[in-house]
Amino acid sequence: MKKFLLYLIEKILFNFLCRLVPQKKDLLLFGSGFKRFSGNSKFLFEHYSNTNIEYESYWISEDKNEARQIREMGFKCSYKWNLKTVFLVLRAKVIIISHNIKDVFPFITRRTSVINLWHGTPIKTIGFDSKKERVWIDKYIQEKRVLPYEKWDYFITASENLNDIFSKAMKLEESKIKGLGLPRTQIIYNYLNDKKNQNEIDNRFDEVYKVDSKLKILYTPTFRNDETSTLKIKETLLYINQNIKKENNAVLLFKPHPLDKEIFDMTFFNTLENIIDVSSYDTQELLCVSDVLITDYSSIMFDFMITDKPIISYIFDLNNYINQNGDLYFSFERLKTNIAKNKEELLGFILNKNELRNEYDPYEFNMMNSCERIESFINELNN
Repeated sequence: MKKFLLYLIEKILFNFLCRLVPQKKDLLLFGSGFKRFSGNSKFLFEHYSNTNIEYESYWISEDKNEARQIREMGFKCSYKWNLKTVFLVLRAKVIIISHNIKDVFPFITRRTSVINLWHGTPIKTIGFDSKKERVWIDKYIQEKRVLPYEKWDYFITASENLNDIFSKAMKLEESKIKGLGLPRTQIIYNYLNDKKNQNEIDNRFDEVYKVDSKLKILYTPTFRNDETSTLKIKETLLYINQNIKKENNAVLLFKPHPLDKEIFDMTFFNTLENIIDVSSYDTQELLCVSDVLITDYSSIMFDFMITDKPIISYIFDLNNYINQNGDLYFSFERLKTNIAKNKEELLGFILNKNELRNEYDPYEFNMMNSCERIESFINELNN
């Protein structure tokens, strides 16, 4: 019954209202599948709000308090579940999302163009390539439901080198896929190329954590939903904390996955001297200030490549991860990162930074000036 009502609203009521409500060519709506003000959508929204007065840009928030905070920052924001948002959805020429159209609203008009910025470059297989995801995809097909992929008009990738992966994984026409770069990487480019911007981010970070003179090593493991692997990460942190000496002049910055925050709580971090919990700090700014990145199966690795700094792939559970989550698009040997398969190897890399190799191409999976590229594309759509 619920599906039938939603069908009536989308196919009949919304399309009827379209005849009464004129479309506004310069109205852009942004939303995030992370259910918070974050991700690629956030960075492109800020770009438009701060630099492009020709467009009226609105963030659509699922949280009333967050919506108020965003407005207090000087941005336009509407709470998702009110009549104003319905009116905005009816009028918008373009909506910009990170996951699916529900990032902004459950349904949209036929005349609205949907641009999906996605949420990173995948290492593990996704969509039709993934045995795990094929379960819900096949169910959709069996029930003759429209796949989320079919509701997108355009899909933005971090680089044209990745277009084939997404085309195959989501069965998207090549004409829909645009290798224009990810907006969230723009802050890293700005940091590297603008001394004033660099000083602002460095000072902001150092004011909070007081580690300006130390080698900053950022560890950001991905979510596993595997108690054994999570315990192994805890064990690794304790081992590193015990073996980083003051004379090494290094500190480990640890940012757990949001779903693991309760596991890596303040009680745990209070026992550590050389490891700092940076879970509340902006991820992209952490990538800017860090000297070395430790990660595993997370797309954050590709973002960090822009810095041309050392990357350590800590893959102590590689076979188990593949068995549970599916195959990988890239081997770590192919990505040319430094590979550590146990905590001893990881510590060896940390204590001997000069031995870390740095052979990857920073621009193979990234593009400069992503926000400007996407802005130019949207201008073309509106002409």
